[in-house]
Amino acid sequence: MKKLFLLILLYSFSILSSQAKNVHYTDFIDFTDNSGVKYSVMMVTDEHNDNDRRADATIRVLYTTEGNEHLVEFYSDCYAEKLKNGNTKISFIPVKNSKVQIIKGKDVSYSPDTFVYEVDPKTSKITGTQSDQNSTNLTPIIHRNASLQTQDRIDEIDRFYFRTEPMYSLLKDFYNKKLEVAEKPYYDVVGWFGSDGIAYQAFIISYLKEKGNLDSVVRVRYEKNGQINIVQFDTLSEVILQKDDTVSISIKPKNKTVKNIKGNSTYNPDSFSYTLDTNDEFISGKQYDENSSADLSYIKVINNKEFALKFYSENDEIYQKYFK
Repeated sequence: MKKLFLLILLYSFSILSSQAKNVHYTDFIDFTDNSGVKYSVMMVTDEHNDNDRRADATIRVLYTTEGNEHLVEFYSDCYAEKLKNGNTKISFIPVKNSKVQIIKGKDVSYSPDTFVYEVDPKTSKITGTQSDQNSTNLTPIIHRNASLQTQDRIDEIDRFYFRTEPMYSLLKDFYNKKLEVAEKPYYDVVGWFGSDGIAYQAFIISYLKEKGNLDSVVRVRYEKNGQINIVQFDTLSEVILQKDDTVSISIKPKNKTVKNIKGNSTYNPDSFSYTLDTNDEFISGKQYDENSSADLSYIKVINNKEFALKFYSENDEIYQKYFK
């Protein structure tokens, strides 16, 4: 699950120091200066090194003045710093003596921007500021990543890059891979003993969403009075990276609707919470519903296709889509 989570967090013609040459992650930021001019910013950042946590970054800024659209570019050093409060501080510092390149527009005078913001991993809240060498006050930024789907980001490429540029192709490949990952489900299987002494197994199929969340379909299988029962309900799952680098997973029903797949029992939808270590190994977890709670055990499945047949028929739509 942590590997999946970290995925959530998944070039130009001359080669200069601190110019991003590959795409490790991207940022989209808006800000408005004191004169009321609105700026849109796209950052392309290479991978951070292990020593000083620095990465090469290419910044492009798009804005309009007097009816004329301008697009400029400059290079930055990007630093990622883990703070004592658990937040991550991201700083984009323009490369010393770096010149601003005018990609589109004329009679443009632009000073390279400094961007600094903090990311709270628990709430996904991002706050930050913009400044440049002419600034007397820090300008608040709007970090747009949380509001953009991957397809939205793909559409943004055409605003900031021309199709003939090498970076355009790199960005296309980067986002297309993210789309491929988003379409692949993630499987979890947990078990517990209810207060009634019955052994339950839950097969959880999750689909990656854009804001660090997962949509999940849960099927629970159990035997009661000699009869196998299977029920299904929909959940929302949240994945949070903790300060100690463990990963906390919280799975809660979308509503109280439970569908009987086999059998005809009354069932309250379950919630689950559990923690994985840095190696994706299960540490501990809980199952709970309206009436009870129990300790979870984590079930490792070698063959998802074969195991899924305990919960799905071969003709089931989900089985046909993800296991056939």
